[in-house]
Amino acid sequence: MGLLAYLSQPLVFLVAFAAAAFGLVVHNLVQAWLADRYGDALPRRMGFLTLDAKTHLDPLGLLFLALLGFGWPRSVPFRLNGSKGLIVALSGPVGFLLSAFVYLLVAGLLPRSLGLDQIALGLQVAAGVMVIEAAVFLFPVPPLDGARAIYAAGSYEARRFMDQLASYGPIGFILIFLVLSYTGVLGAVQAGLMGLLQTLLRLMGL
Repeated sequence: MGLLAYLSQPLVFLVAFAAAAFGLVVHNLVQAWLADRYGDALPRRMGFLTLDAKTHLDPLGLLFLALLGFGWPRSVPFRLNGSKGLIVALSGPVGFLLSAFVYLLVAGLLPRSLGLDQIALGLQVAAGVMVIEAAVFLFPVPPLDGARAIYAAGSYEARRFMDQLASYGPIGFILIFLVLSYTGVLGAVQAGLMGLLQTLLRLMGL
């Protein structure tokens, strides 16, 4: 259904879309910053250590974000292998979860008496999108972060299997995504991640 379901509530749609798009930027910034800290200057040289949305956002990814509630940023290049490459790759989904946590936190703190309900709802919708992004990007399917983690730290056989999956291109990714969705695997991961965030918020009294 995607974010277009909220077009009848323009403020909710705009807040959700803007916050979700910024979450894609955060995903890239976390990966670029961490790679830079580990001594890989490639993301910096390619201009990814910036808040400029044009550097990070992919037009087709933004279109899918609006239509389906799932989008993607441009891929952050890095050359780290081993545990450092693994951490950099998986920091992307962590960036999504960080964005989701902040959005839920702000939504919970907004005073409803000031008529900010629609802004709060938009942030909650964006948080849900971020959790979906984190769940999807964790799966080891090229070109997602889970696959990049295997390329960085996996065995030769695992990397070769990733190459085989990548050879199918977008069709392979879409088919695997549909299988994960309809079998409930993706939903289970998403529910687990959202449950974790909600537990943290409850511990904070929200």
